[in-house]
Amino acid sequence: MTLKSTIGEFAVFLGNRESVLDKDYARVADQIKLLWGYAEFPLYLKKLLVTEKGRDRAGFPFEVIQELDKLREIHERRFPSKN
Repeated sequence: MTLKSTIGEFAVFLGNRESVLDKDYARVADQIKLLWGYAEFPLYLKKLLVTEKGRDRAGFPFEVIQELDKLREIHERRFPSKN
């Protein structure tokens, strides 16, 4: 199952485009599906987007950042934190 087929709002965002996460970052997409709906999801996204000191990472293409941000937005709306 893809992120697009799993998360309706994400499918609407993508329209007829394929998810770059699903296509090129299957491990990340699988982890997102696993954590979807849980408090650990925002922490995982933060870990993906923030480079730890001493780690050299290339980063994600802009399209992936857009998808991750949309998923964060959808998750916050559907599963508000209980802080």
